[in-house]
Amino acid sequence: MLNFFNDFIINTKGSDYITTGGTSGKPLGFYIDKNRKGFEWFWMNHNWSKIGMSMKDYKGTLTNHKLNGKKFNIDTLIKEYQYDNFSLNDSYINFVVNHINSLKLKYFRAYPSAAFTICKYLEKQNIKTTLRAFLCGSENILSQQKQLIQDTLKIRMYTWYGHSEKLILAGEETSCENYHSNPFYGYTEIIDDNGNVIKEPGAVGELVGTGFINTKMPFIRYRTGDYAEYVGDSCKNCGHIGLTFRKVKGRWQGDKIHKSDGSSITTTALNLHSKYYNYIKGLQYYQEKLGEIELRIIPETNLTSDLKDEILRELSIKAGKGLKIKLIEVEFLELSAINKFQLLIQKLKLSS
Repeated sequence: MLNFFNDFIINTKGSDYITTGGTSGKPLGFYIDKNRKGFEWFWMNHNWSKIGMSMKDYKGTLTNHKLNGKKFNIDTLIKEYQYDNFSLNDSYINFVVNHINSLKLKYFRAYPSAAFTICKYLEKQNIKTTLRAFLCGSENILSQQKQLIQDTLKIRMYTWYGHSEKLILAGEETSCENYHSNPFYGYTEIIDDNGNVIKEPGAVGELVGTGFINTKMPFIRYRTGDYAEYVGDSCKNCGHIGLTFRKVKGRWQGDKIHKSDGSSITTTALNLHSKYYNYIKGLQYYQEKLGEIELRIIPETNLTSDLKDEILRELSIKAGKGLKIKLIEVEFLELSAINKFQLLIQKLKLSS
C-alpha cells in the first residue's frame, strides 16, 4: 500500500492524518474524516448500552495523555472523569479507587492490563467499589484478567474489538461474551491463509474489514493482522444476526517466541496457572536472543523463592527443549508509546 499511497486518497479536505499504533513495527499512516469521532462515540455507546450504561451515567477513563501532576481531568462534553494511565502505582490507584467510590461511578474505561492492575489492588486491600463494569478494548484479553475481575470481584469486564483504521467494531452482549460485528460500522470477514472466507465454526483466521466511516481514504478488504475464531454468521447464544467471533488475538506473528532449534511457540502456550497470579502483580515476556527468554514479573510481597522456582519449572515443561527461561523481578513492565501493554516484547532480529 505504501508504494501506492496517493492512489488511495479521494480528498484530504476535512481530514486528519493519523497513524496506527505500529504493533507490527511499521506504523501505517492514512487520512480519515475529522467527524469520525462522533460516529465512533455513537456506536461505542450503543455497545455499552448492552450492559445498562446510558449517556447520563457518569463514568471514568484512564486517559493516554499524561496529566502532568494533576490527579484527574473532567471532560464536560461527555461527562467523563479522566485519570492518568501513566501513573498506576499503589498511591495513585488508591486515590483513583477512593475517588471512584466518592463519585459512585459505575462504568470505567481502561485497557485490560490497567483494569487488572486496579483489581489486583482492590483484591489485595479488600476494597469494595461502586463499579458495575470495566469497559475494555485495544489489547489482547488474558484469561487471568477476566477471572480476577469477573469471577473474583464480580465486576463485569465488558470487551470490544476495534482499531485505528475504523473498519471493524464488534462487542459483547449482556450475557454473551462472543464478539458481534456491527454491520453499520463496516463489513467484516474472517479469511484463511489462502484468502478464502471462513465459514466453519471453530476455525481461526485473519480479520478483514471494509469500513463505512472513512470517506477520505477508504480501505477495502483490509487485512488487519488480527486473528479470531469464527463462531457463525449469527450467535446462537444471544440471537445476534451478523458475523460473530471470539478469542481475538492481535498481531498474531508478533506473539511468537523463537527457540534455538528454529521452532517457535506462542505466549498462549506459556500461560501460567491462575493460582500464581495471587503472588504477582503482572508479568511480561522479553526476547532478544534466540532460544532465550526473560520472564519479567512485578512481585507481590509473598512471592517466595520456592514459588519462583515452581513457576520456572512449569514454564520449562510447557516450553520444552530449545528455550532457556530466566525470571527477573521488575518494578514496571514495558509499555508502548501510547501506554498499551504487550505480553511479549520481541526484540529478536531474524533473517528473512
